[in-house]
Amino acid sequence: MAFVKSNRGEPAAPREAEAPFITQLESLDAGIRRRAARALADDPAAAAALAARIAIEEEPSVRSALFGSLVAIGGPRAASLVAPYVRNEDAALRGGAIDALKHLHEAAVGAVDELLSDPDTDLRLLAIEVTRVWPAERAATRLQRIFESDPHVNVCAAAVDVATEAGSPELLPALAALRLRFPDETFLLFAVDIACARIGNPAETGA
Repeated sequence: MAFVKSNRGEPAAPREAEAPFITQLESLDAGIRRRAARALADDPAAAAALAARIAIEEEPSVRSALFGSLVAIGGPRAASLVAPYVRNEDAALRGGAIDALKHLHEAAVGAVDELLSDPDTDLRLLAIEVTRVWPAERAATRLQRIFESDPHVNVCAAAVDVATEAGSPELLPALAALRLRFPDETFLLFAVDIACARIGNPAETGA
């Protein structure tokens, strides 16, 4: 789904003309709920209601509209409302949240940083996926931190994969240090070699 981001400020009081749309989010008709979700895309005050509806919405097209409107509203608050769904057991819901965080771009940095620091390995892996679409300079700091200190080899491997696609030369020392942290993990050492080659000689690797 294509999300459209909007740079909105902090939510104001709900506008009276839009109050019925919030009510329509509870309709038994999925089409009405979907149209209401889309209609609220220009109202930052509706962000909390949109996010709350995601938790109980079962129709995929309505979920998509709810996430899409939060992305259109934009801003760190929208990201903070989306991020908890990365923890959900429903794979489709997790995927929708990750996709929304990707489309929120810089507004999602704070929410993603929290996920990258979470004790849950799976959450850190999902957060790394968001950094895949970030500019290299934004992702580099997070990837370096992972290379230097994350205790789980799979998390480090996921970060190496991102670095292979969009890494920058400042990551090379941290990648070298990562080899020393996991000297017996053959698959990781191989991935690090590929990343270093891609970063150091992009023309030779087709980047």
